[in-house]
Amino acid sequence: MLTMENINKRQLIINGVFALYWLFAYYFFKLFYGGWDAPEKVSLTFTLIFLFISFACVDIHHRFVTKTNLAGRRYFRFIIFSLFVFVTAFWLESILTFILHFFFWSFDNADKIEEANRVRYQVGGVNMIVFGGVAFRFVVETLSLQRQKEEKDKQAFEAHLKVKEVELDLLKSQVNPHFLFNALNCIYGLSLEKSEHTPEVIMQLSEILDYMLYKSNDEVLLSDEIKQIENYTAIQKVRFGESLQLTFTKELERDFSMAPLLLLTLVENAFKHGKPSKDGILKVDIHIKAKESIHFFVCNSCNGNEKSEIATGGIGLTNLKRRLELMYGNRFMLTTERDEATFEAILTINSVGNEEE
Repeated sequence: MLTMENINKRQLIINGVFALYWLFAYYFFKLFYGGWDAPEKVSLTFTLIFLFISFACVDIHHRFVTKTNLAGRRYFRFIIFSLFVFVTAFWLESILTFILHFFFWSFDNADKIEEANRVRYQVGGVNMIVFGGVAFRFVVETLSLQRQKEEKDKQAFEAHLKVKEVELDLLKSQVNPHFLFNALNCIYGLSLEKSEHTPEVIMQLSEILDYMLYKSNDEVLLSDEIKQIENYTAIQKVRFGESLQLTFTKELERDFSMAPLLLLTLVENAFKHGKPSKDGILKVDIHIKAKESIHFFVCNSCNGNEKSEIATGGIGLTNLKRRLELMYGNRFMLTTERDEATFEAILTINSVGNEEE
């Protein structure tokens, strides 16, 4: 980001270069209108008059042509008004050269006064200097506008990132109570049954909460996410007992870095919204494959006469989709499919970071 010190330093350099340009213009006019051997009075008169005209034309062009038209991208008007300024400069130089010709004319002998004999009465020098000054100002203004545009784009991008970070934090904060509510319901059910597995389930739940609250602020390893899925499914095995048929297969060729709580959310929704099939068994199939990308599949049995919340955009799936959009843009694909007996969710994440095993 540009600081005031950098801006002042850059402006000082530009002003210094511009001052050197006008110093060059001064000596250019002295040579153009007579050379070094021309009388000082005559050459100084020509030089100062045409130097002033050149400076005025460049300044007027910069203030009223370059700045106003470049910023608005009115290039045709810029060209037309630039031509007008150049024609005006040429006209002024021609008129003043004619006037100065009579100023240094001796009416006694119908000839130029002696000290003006070595002055060249020619035109074109002003336009040369005006063109150079306009070109310099044009380049400086163009670069300045480009820097301003880049700075605005950078600020807009940073503001967009901050908005995304805030939204992502909000979505993550919604995941935690959503999961905790479901897990506590499970423990409550076990406590009513006075199940001997209650302490084990509480320990597994504490590991999941530790992962969610303290280890998932940034990216996590796929292996860590899988570990929490195993903890969660172990809790569900205790909860459902023999009325659960769980299949969990893994094909892991490498470990990936990924956003946390993405896969666990799909598994949680499968158990939350899944319904026993006709034989009274809740069936959940989970398969994960990690090679060049992460491919995650979860399928649960459901009741064809009821609408599953995950299929209709419940808080879990809606939250998950938005988090995926914020984290991976167009590098993911989440599809769901439902028939009368099953509901499937398939998540593929491409081009994610990886760590060698």
